[in-house]
Amino acid sequence: MKVLTSLDVGTGKVTVLVGEIDSYGDIQIIGIGEVPSKGIDRGYITRLDLAVHTILTALKEAQEMSGIHIDTVVMGISGPNVKSQNEKDTVSVAPQPTEIDQTHIERLIERALTRAKEEGYEVISAIPRRFLLDDQEGVIDPVGLLGSRLSAEVHVVKVGSGMLRNLEKAIASSGLKITGRFLSSMASSEAVLTAEEKEEGVLLMDIGAGLTDFVLYTDGSPIITGSVPMGGINITKDIAHFMKITSEQAEKIKIEYGFAIADLVNETERIKIKPRGEDKETMVGKKQLAEVIQIRLEEIMDKVMELINSYGANLDSANAGVVVTGGCAKLAGIREFLERYFDLPVRVGYPTGIIGLKEKVQDPAYSTSVGLLKLAYQEQLLNAKILHHTQDKNTDKGGIDLLSILTRIKAFFKDVM
Repeated sequence: MKVLTSLDVGTGKVTVLVGEIDSYGDIQIIGIGEVPSKGIDRGYITRLDLAVHTILTALKEAQEMSGIHIDTVVMGISGPNVKSQNEKDTVSVAPQPTEIDQTHIERLIERALTRAKEEGYEVISAIPRRFLLDDQEGVIDPVGLLGSRLSAEVHVVKVGSGMLRNLEKAIASSGLKITGRFLSSMASSEAVLTAEEKEEGVLLMDIGAGLTDFVLYTDGSPIITGSVPMGGINITKDIAHFMKITSEQAEKIKIEYGFAIADLVNETERIKIKPRGEDKETMVGKKQLAEVIQIRLEEIMDKVMELINSYGANLDSANAGVVVTGGCAKLAGIREFLERYFDLPVRVGYPTGIIGLKEKVQDPAYSTSVGLLKLAYQEQLLNAKILHHTQDKNTDKGGIDLLSILTRIKAFFKDVM
């Protein structure tokens, strides 16, 4: 029995998801642990002892439900200091057309990683895209093809080292070994996007409590990855300030009565609230509540577009539109709001490709957790395939040691980290 466990450390909650890989290769969810976050804010550990306690509490819940002792996890990485860049380079293969192999791609990745190295940051992802073989554009996978010169654009994502180290320390202090690290937005993409959407071009946004993570895909691979340090918690605080109520009351009102577009709310509809320091309840219009929500959502989207534009890009290539996921994707009217804002088709993304406890985890709030399990399983399959290929080489000294290549790439990652 293969069991994988994901750990999503968010601003609003910490989620532990246990998945069992069945004989058909399907991921069956057998355990969930979920508790409100303490000592954690927008990817940063603000108090180690509270963060460790939160992780341990979520871990205990997942262990009790699954009946399995958990000592290893794959972790999601997110934060306001996530940034990406695209590095282009060319390697000469041979004077005459020669078969392209993995070592040529490895050289391109190594060069990209060297240029992306930055003090205070750690590279966590490097994805080759847009291969050019001699003068042939649109090459999806050059391995096995013949050419004299190979070019590629590599999408590199990095995150602040201090933030990452403190998160890893909190996890290690919880008695857990980290067996995989994946960008949270990439995990959400894996859980909710289709291959067709990525190929056509799509903007994925995961709006959580404290962060709005996004990835813009074109031609099947990411071109921009980023994060905005605002999310659902900012909307809740705005409501609390406007209505002079507690954050707990504001969150409840947001969920029960909130709507993302003010002009679609009837002006006559009212809700009862009891402001701080007041003895009596008072009435507030739902339209006013929607106005507060809409203003903050517009600010969040403006920040997302500012980042996208700062990379010299736009959404002209997002032919598949926008997919929104995360806890805030459940806010009433969010799809209509985003369609107006972007003037693009929008859908809410729900995790797919899982079985077991579907009524619980097929929820936008679990997209990152589910995606982490899927990415971890894919990595296991890839490693097994590479190992099998290597073992099958026997005495073929002229073959390519793919396992060795993978090992050297991982070692190189560690060097630049």
